[in-house]
Amino acid sequence: MIIIKNIKGGHKIKPNGVYAIGNFDGIHLGHKEILENTKRISSENNKPCGIIMFEPHPQKFFKTDLDGFYLSNLETKQYLLKPFDIDFFIVLEFDNEMAQRTPEEFVKDIIVNSFQASHVVVGYDFRFGSGRIGNADSLQEICSSLDIGVSIIEKQKKGDKILSSSIIRNYLSEGKIGLAEEMLGHRWVVKSTVVSGDKRGREIGFPTANIPMKDWIQPKYGVYAVIVEFNGKIYKGISNLGIRPTFDETEPMLETYLFDFSGDLYDKDIIVSFVDFIREEKKFDGIDSLRSQIEEDSIKAKKILSMIKLKD
Repeated sequence: MIIIKNIKGGHKIKPNGVYAIGNFDGIHLGHKEILENTKRISSENNKPCGIIMFEPHPQKFFKTDLDGFYLSNLETKQYLLKPFDIDFFIVLEFDNEMAQRTPEEFVKDIIVNSFQASHVVVGYDFRFGSGRIGNADSLQEICSSLDIGVSIIEKQKKGDKILSSSIIRNYLSEGKIGLAEEMLGHRWVVKSTVVSGDKRGREIGFPTANIPMKDWIQPKYGVYAVIVEFNGKIYKGISNLGIRPTFDETEPMLETYLFDFSGDLYDKDIIVSFVDFIREEKKFDGIDSLRSQIEEDSIKAKKILSMIKLKD
């Protein structure tokens, strides 16, 4: 998969490709339906396939103070896209220029001139162009006049719920990890780079790999049983996601303790998959009580994770 983050700097994309267009936050089952159709159409016509998304997310662009929003960062999306065997992963900068394009200008500048697409695939609720005045139907109308095919994927449901990133965000904020997983079609995943922390965990016997979570969705703060992938290997572990009130911190952080692991993870990329919610985050009156609670949490996490067979 070729990753392109700057179309203004030139690129080597084969013409006549088939492209899925959207934000794809979380890569949930509805998104996967779009991607599977994109891959099918490209295979049937022997053409390259790609995915076009926007960074920052348009909602984030218009509301710059919108913290705790993303279900997945670009690194996580790239990880989740691997099974689809996409040729091109294209990230368009969503800036004032992009926001002010009319629907016709978007099609001409991006779909035609930048990528010479032969076919595009979008969801039923796709909106584009200045003021979000363009929709899936107007995209189809504009593209048909240019001999570009358009496939519109109808709303997808899980049970009686329409698949949407917003509903998944709500589930995570309530600590309903299992319901979020059902709509995602995979466990909620965080892939990012470990940063150097204050080493408190190491001092009390539970060294953690720390990932800042300011721009991510804020799930229910607390402790989770997790599975961690690092350097091609899988480990079981426990994570605290929150603001660490015991130490009067304010920025959300994901602190993960890997069972049966020793080594340095600073500046390394890890993938944390959330399996189950254990308890809410709380403030402790000292290190000893915190240590005792982590020991208790670890026992619970190991019991939860004992039913999961790790791949070799």
